[in-house]
Amino acid sequence: MTSRRPTISRRPFRAGWCTAGALLLAAAVSGCGASSGELSGMSIPPAEPPPAPEPVSATAQEPETGSTPVTEDDAEQPARPTDETTRCHTSMLSGTVEEGDAGAGQRYAELVLRNSSGQTCTLYGYGGLELIGQDGAPLPTDLERVPNPGPALITLSPGETASATLHWTAVPHGGEPVDQPCQPTPARLAVIPPDETDSLRVDWPFGPVCGFGSMDGTAYHQ
Repeated sequence: MTSRRPTISRRPFRAGWCTAGALLLAAAVSGCGASSGELSGMSIPPAEPPPAPEPVSATAQEPETGSTPVTEDDAEQPARPTDETTRCHTSMLSGTVEEGDAGAGQRYAELVLRNSSGQTCTLYGYGGLELIGQDGAPLPTDLERVPNPGPALITLSPGETASATLHWTAVPHGGEPVDQPCQPTPARLAVIPPDETDSLRVDWPFGPVCGFGSMDGTAYHQ
């Protein structure tokens, strides 16, 4: 009896392909036992691209903290006009002195400034003044500011007025004569409006100002 030699298979051993490093490739070709020829003939479909992000509505976006959203209506608004009201300059004003209360040697008057221009303007605070004699020369003047009423912004339309209250005495002070006028009689006032340097002339009909021209004056008020 003739003995048969065992047949040795020459089919390549593929078991080594099923290693951990080839798991992804094996899954793609649906089998760990596919040959290299089989693999080369297969096409692997490309991965699908991720879906594009949905557009975000502008109305859904929240403004950053601390920011103020600008609406279309805001963007179309014209610039707010600036306040062009100017200070009342001396050239825009005229003045008078109107008699006030009197008693026991005390005298009061209102120094009135009128806006004689065609433009609205403002007054604020105290002004200045000087007594002027009959010959046009300055007379002794000592004007003291009093706080009631104090400064307040006054807007004068054309023709409107503001006034400062003046107070002085007709009683002679020490060193002044008592048998004749205590001081020369002023003919007018040189009045300087608040924040101005030029003066305007105002007639003065109230006689001498005793106490060497001492007067009290308030801020301008209405």
